[in-house]
Amino acid sequence: MSLPTPARLISSAVTRLAAFSNPRLDAEMLFRGVSGFDRATLLSRADEPVEPAVAERFETALARRERHEPIQYILGTAAFWRDEFIVTPAVLIPRPDTETLIEAVAARLRPLPAPRLLDIGTGSGCIALSLLRELPAARAVAVDVSEDALDVARRNAERLGLASRIELRRSRWLDAIAPGEGFDAIVSNPPYVARSDESSLPEEVRAHEPALALFADASDDLSSYRAIIGELDDHLDPSGLLAFEVGAGQADRVARLLAESGLNSVDILDDLAPIPRVVIGRR
Repeated sequence: MSLPTPARLISSAVTRLAAFSNPRLDAEMLFRGVSGFDRATLLSRADEPVEPAVAERFETALARRERHEPIQYILGTAAFWRDEFIVTPAVLIPRPDTETLIEAVAARLRPLPAPRLLDIGTGSGCIALSLLRELPAARAVAVDVSEDALDVARRNAERLGLASRIELRRSRWLDAIAPGEGFDAIVSNPPYVARSDESSLPEEVRAHEPALALFADASDDLSSYRAIIGELDDHLDPSGLLAFEVGAGQADRVARLLAESGLNSVDILDDLAPIPRVVIGRR
């Protein structure tokens, strides 16, 4: 029996993934991930035989995708901002929406000589590490309640050569931040999905991404924001900024929380959708 080619394997995969929104893109991403081919190599070698080991890895990956497992978990990485980040089911998959927060915070901190950042609920570390990439003199503390998530963030920091500029701590909200320990910026993409909305999430999110990082308290979808804002007094320096990612329909309510806490110049920024996605306030 002749060995299969990339073209044949991908064509078959497209048929199997027909129920997905973009089966060809999914199939090509999976094949490139398991084969190590870039797009140009895939095009130039589409009709050349594939080694059995590659075909076997592709079949395993395809079967996982058929069960609605996110491609990023299957391949173990996700693109975000300027880098590829290691991801596992212990962390949320970084999304382009969150890049709105990176752009906004970096622009506001660039005038400072050596900004100090706190990232709450860091997950993969994509927010803190992307800000460190944009701000070469900055340093960061990143916290998460999940030790498994912190392990992923640690691997990403080492991979990007940023381990010396970030301190990772296990903490629920700001519990591990010492009294009087201050920051020029506090950033967070906290759990903000209401439990009542769980059934409306795509299956690949609902069934595979960590509930701890997705869902706010059952009775209050703004509970994460309230918890962080309630601990700001000792930790946000004069003229410091607080920046949140928010869910659809939450921006105005989160902006009111910031204003009520005494922050000034509260801004709401849209993502590319455009959906109000980031709320920023300053001291």
